[in-house]
Amino acid sequence: MLPMKYLSDPRSRTTALLLLLLVTLAIPAADHRNQVRAAAQPVQDGTGTPKIVLGENVTDYGEMLQGEVIERDIFIRNDGDAVLKVWRVSPSCGCTKVLSKPTQVAPGETSAIRIEVDSKKIKPGDTRKGVTFETDDPEQPRLQFIFTTKVIGLFRTVPDPILLPGLMGKSKTMKIQLFALTDLGFEVKGARSRNGEFEIIDFTEIEKDRLYEIEVMASSSPAPRNVKDPLDLLIAVKDGREVVVGRYVEIQHLDPIQVIPAKVFQFGNKDTDRLLGDGDPVVTKYIQVQNLDETRALEVKEVQLEGFPDDLFQVEVEEVVPGRTYRIGVTLGEYRKEALLRGSLHIITNDPRLPKRTLQMAAKFGRI
Repeated sequence: MLPMKYLSDPRSRTTALLLLLLVTLAIPAADHRNQVRAAAQPVQDGTGTPKIVLGENVTDYGEMLQGEVIERDIFIRNDGDAVLKVWRVSPSCGCTKVLSKPTQVAPGETSAIRIEVDSKKIKPGDTRKGVTFETDDPEQPRLQFIFTTKVIGLFRTVPDPILLPGLMGKSKTMKIQLFALTDLGFEVKGARSRNGEFEIIDFTEIEKDRLYEIEVMASSSPAPRNVKDPLDLLIAVKDGREVVVGRYVEIQHLDPIQVIPAKVFQFGNKDTDRLLGDGDPVVTKYIQVQNLDETRALEVKEVQLEGFPDDLFQVEVEEVVPGRTYRIGVTLGEYRKEALLRGSLHIITNDPRLPKRTLQMAAKFGRI
């Protein structure tokens, strides 16, 4: 309230009346502006409902060369009266990647989801893949978009699959033939090992547009291991398109001494059940030891058991092929009250690199 001394002045009273009139007129105008702003905003008080609609539920991307990568947009529209929240967009396979997506879509708006389709990860032929949308639409919390495509394979390999075996301490080579599968043309413009596990030592066009031959070499390995490394091929076709297509080369760096079984040797219930029947109460199982190195003779010197009661097993070593193959017979002649016995079996050889090879060993009983 204005002080009384101002109200006693006629000019002051006039000024006060004008201020009061202006304030009175401004209040309805402000209310009107607030109502207009409120009408322009999406309903956020919990009474509105979002509704997701796909631009199209199923589409055909046509033909793709194997190795071709394409980008496409999927359109979603919000036909509801509340903001649509897009929680997650999930492709059905590793061939499809989501490049960009909105986190929400306002009522009446349309947004695009950008995806990438990599045909290197799809088998040749007709295929059908999906992309699933998870949103806060209460009627359709999960909605799936489907696309179809036909992937055209450009060549086949001989051998198929490509398997390059050899001893770990030696290099190994292989010739791989590439045969054209289509009339699109087949020019191999380059080849490489993607991870460097082998090298290209020869590359020859045998028949133009139809047949190529590639020779690969894998170097020796200090330890036994299996590894897969893609052979990447840059291929051009007659219409000007170029694609990079990979074919796995599986390289086996083999231990020259092969033990079968390799890790676990077990007497199961079916084996030990024979000890409960009539007749000779013994059961024998065998281990094979084979030498793949033709430059060195193998000798199995001893077999040791560890972790088992004395005299439970009898072991016999037989040389089947001199210097090459041995057979180890392990005989069980007693049924035990323990449900399970565990231990180790050690094979001692003349291999200077790894003279002892160990198998985990077990015997199951548990019937009585």
